[in-house]
Amino acid sequence: MVKRARMSFPLPLGDVARQEFTALGLADRLREADIWRLWPEVVGSTVAARAVPLRIIKGTLTVAVSSGPWKQELGFLKGMMKDKLNDRLGGEVVKEIVLKSGKVEQFAEAPPEEAPIKKRLTARQLALIEGQAAVISDEETRKAFIDLMKASLVIR
Repeated sequence: MVKRARMSFPLPLGDVARQEFTALGLADRLREADIWRLWPEVVGSTVAARAVPLRIIKGTLTVAVSSGPWKQELGFLKGMMKDKLNDRLGGEVVKEIVLKSGKVEQFAEAPPEEAPIKKRLTARQLALIEGQAAVISDEETRKAFIDLMKASLVIR
């Protein structure tokens, strides 16, 4: 039985996996798989909501785009997207990007917006609103102004 050389320190599991994939000739495939992880970060959330990578074969990345106008717009940005992806992947993994119309499922939904916290108006705030509204002669406009000011101060 052949003994292997003793390591001077333990390696992180990610490094061990990377070494094994390299030895098996799968390192390039591992880098290609990173495209899906990096996509929203590289292209931004707006584009990632309308275009997603489908597959990569021999350096050709196929991207599904939600609509014709977006497909046309991204056609102008293919070179930049390719360069940014390759930069993040550490080599020329993507040689070409092909845009295809298709169904786009979003990577992650945006968190729902929180409802604004409403507070009660103080007597001082109500008096200030009434004082400013007193100079408005038209009754309907004065009422609309008061309602608008109250709504504005309640949400703050």
